[in-house]
Amino acid sequence: MSPAYIPFPIAARRADKQIARKLEPIFMTTTTPPIDSPPQTDKTRPLLSRRWDVLLVVGAALLIAGAFHINQMLFAGDWSFWADWKDREFWPLVTPSVGIIIPAAVQYITWDRLRLPLGATLCAVVLLLTQWLSRWGSFDLWAGIPLNFTWPETFILAAILLDVTLLVTKSYLLTSVIGGLIWGGLFWFFNFPALSPFLSPVDFHGTLLTVADTMSFHIGRTQTPEYLRMIEEGHLKSLVGNITIVVSFFSGMLCAATYWIGLAIGKYLAVKPTGKFFKLTTD
Repeated sequence: MSPAYIPFPIAARRADKQIARKLEPIFMTTTTPPIDSPPQTDKTRPLLSRRWDVLLVVGAALLIAGAFHINQMLFAGDWSFWADWKDREFWPLVTPSVGIIIPAAVQYITWDRLRLPLGATLCAVVLLLTQWLSRWGSFDLWAGIPLNFTWPETFILAAILLDVTLLVTKSYLLTSVIGGLIWGGLFWFFNFPALSPFLSPVDFHGTLLTVADTMSFHIGRTQTPEYLRMIEEGHLKSLVGNITIVVSFFSGMLCAATYWIGLAIGKYLAVKPTGKFFKLTTD
């Protein structure tokens, strides 16, 4: 084949190769080592947010536990500490009426800002855990007083019903009336399974006492509930046979009133100052 004659397909392939050689420097790319880029914010933000959420929840639980525990120690006092102080008149009257204040405040915060009806239940759970930890460390380990003589009361069942009342009615007024009556009226009955063994009769040297009274004679303390001997012979018992029903009803009405104290604390000492500085808004 003479150089002057080149078939068309061969010539076309040669032309393509020549064009490719000329264009190769233009489209040539260089490879560089990868540069470390900062982490993407959309991936790190949820992890950081979850950590702050956990820290916030733990801090809030500790704050609620401390406030509720101090409230019970200051206002309920011996009625909450000792088994022989848990009588049928003052214990179901004083303890629930002062115990509804902090749950009402936390319930207002969680419902007003988060629309979560769990404030009272959260308070009752953290209080029970804190009280058992305090009784175990302060009374059992430190003072040598057995736990079955210093067991704390529980508000968990009453707190659940209080939150359910707010969830169903969506009204603080109805919650204070209905939930307050449930909180105070059923306090004795919710705690009676734990209290009933200590009310069993015992013949102590010819005197009829309860198990709680018998235990109190063997545990040295600075004060004993001598007022129990007086109220068992008081005028209220002479008028009605079962004073527990009357006291429970009056306790429910008192809880309906003290519920508003907790709402005021939650509104004016927590929500408004927080909203003022951090401008919290609800949906």
